[in-house]
Amino acid sequence: MKNLIAILSFGVLLFSCNKTENKNVSESPKSDSLVTKNEFTVDSIRVQDSLQVAKTLTLSFEKQVLVFPNITNKTILDSIYKPANITSADYSRKALMDVLDKLKKESLKKDDSNDYLPEFKQTWDEVSGMKLISHQNDVLTLQYSGSGYSGGAHGYYFENYKVFDLKNNKVISQADIFKDPAGANWNKILQDHFDEPEQKEMLLVDKIELNNNFYFDQDKITFAYNQYEITAYAAGVVYITLNFKDIKDQLKPEFVKQYNIK
Repeated sequence: MKNLIAILSFGVLLFSCNKTENKNVSESPKSDSLVTKNEFTVDSIRVQDSLQVAKTLTLSFEKQVLVFPNITNKTILDSIYKPANITSADYSRKALMDVLDKLKKESLKKDDSNDYLPEFKQTWDEVSGMKLISHQNDVLTLQYSGSGYSGGAHGYYFENYKVFDLKNNKVISQADIFKDPAGANWNKILQDHFDEPEQKEMLLVDKIELNNNFYFDQDKITFAYNQYEITAYAAGVVYITLNFKDIKDQLKPEFVKQYNIK
């Protein structure tokens, strides 16, 4: 499987918060804040807690989100937090903490309508977070990841990426990049660049299509496909990277010009 080190190749800017030792809701320390060279400020907050609801069952919740004090446009803020399942009248640090606290309480609430309890001790968990991948020339790239387990044979894991044009206050989609994102030739292009033999053996579909789960730099674009999207669960997340120079005839001229694609 391709490693997320691939993300680092185009100037990844990652940071994370240390988990709080206090089991109650708490804010991460101010030292988690960072400022990029152009004074684009980013902060992070986190809540985590657990609750034993039965002799054999403990529920656990952890959620971390980023805070963007410099972004004031409500439309783009709505788009930034929607993938994290967060909606709010405003996205200040306090407002986000209130939302996270509410989500924590809902997650840890015992559902009395569900009579199932595991025979042996288990912890059912729900974990999610946001990471800043890059911010350059008013283009912001974020990763949303999550994992969890609620009984059954195995848990789940996902990675979603979103790219935001902060100058025009929009999410960049495949329709902004490609002349014909639904074209029949994309299956061959993606199949030819699917470079992980072990994952390819677990392919579940005959046709791979472009999705809106991607990140890019001036040279290349990488698409991420989550478990069961195109491959079996055991394959994990699939990454398919296309060099722009190899698909230049597929790119919209305005995309190439606006984002300085080589």
